[in-house]
Amino acid sequence: MSKIKRLPDAELEIMNALWDADAPLTAAELETALPGPPRARTTLLTLLARLEEKGCVIREKQGRGYLYTAALTRAAYLPAESRSVWGRLFGGSPRNFVAALAETDTLTDADIDELAKYLEKLKKEKREERREKRD
Repeated sequence: MSKIKRLPDAELEIMNALWDADAPLTAAELETALPGPPRARTTLLTLLARLEEKGCVIREKQGRGYLYTAALTRAAYLPAESRSVWGRLFGGSPRNFVAALAETDTLTDADIDELAKYLEKLKKEKREERREKRD
């Protein structure tokens, strides 16, 4: 799979169910694992076929049906989703993102300290990368 793009919500729900599963799932098992009202089986199979075409899902024949497994890991997908949310909701601005977090009143002092430490670590890593590129 080349550059990973944000998945539509219906496909992302399927991927989340596959990521959360301990083993490959049949279409019937996937139907019950998905949130919300049940989908038509044909709709689910169409979405699975799209995910397979994109290289996100692996389909293996088992008896008269198939088992579905995530080929794309959640960790590999998260940057694509993050880029999309970052751009759509925050205009690509780190300040807008942090301001939105702060306005929720859910950030504790410990959360803020953790974010500050993480940002300082990122800053050091970026400096080291730039030094290595120059050398």
